[in-house]
Amino acid sequence: MKKTLILLSALLAFPLAAQAHSTLEASTPAEGAVITEPLEQIALDFSANIEQGSTMALSVDGTAVDFSEVAVMDDQLIGTPAEELEDGSYVVDYEVLSEDGHPIEGSLAFELQAGEEEAVSEEADEAAAAEEEPAAAEAEAEESEQTEASDMEQASSGEPEAPSEDAGSSLTLIIAGIAIILLIGAVVLMRRKR
Repeated sequence: MKKTLILLSALLAFPLAAQAHSTLEASTPAEGAVITEPLEQIALDFSANIEQGSTMALSVDGTAVDFSEVAVMDDQLIGTPAEELEDGSYVVDYEVLSEDGHPIEGSLAFELQAGEEEAVSEEADEAAAAEEEPAAAEAEAEESEQTEASDMEQASSGEPEAPSEDAGSSLTLIIAGIAIILLIGAVVLMRRKR
């Protein structure tokens, strides 16, 4: 009977030991990347779900850069910079709480060099706008502002989805429940034999 109790105790402890910590699997931008286009968000992908309260910080050449939003979506941590990012060397520091309760910290670096491409693009846009009739340019600008305003309104009104329940946590609870039932059954059998 002692062997049964030891076995049941091991079964109860096994699911908790088998559950792994989350690790950073990928990021956008990637570690060491040189980005030549404007960057609208930073996404960190982890190996398992992470908890609300996880956060990230961004700095350029040692100066902090604010996020307008940092959202947890299942196994992703997504940060949206408050303003357009300027060229420079960026570092993302993150602190996440793994689904199993363990804190994970890390950082990654990337280089942003989008200024030259933007300057060429802006000059081409200005030349094209100068050639158009003023009324057409004004109508296009107004339409663009309305589209941006409605896009921003939609983005700000949308709430991030609540993280879905991970199958690993459910499996752990099921196994723990079965182990408890077996343990209770073993105790009842031991008492009947006496």
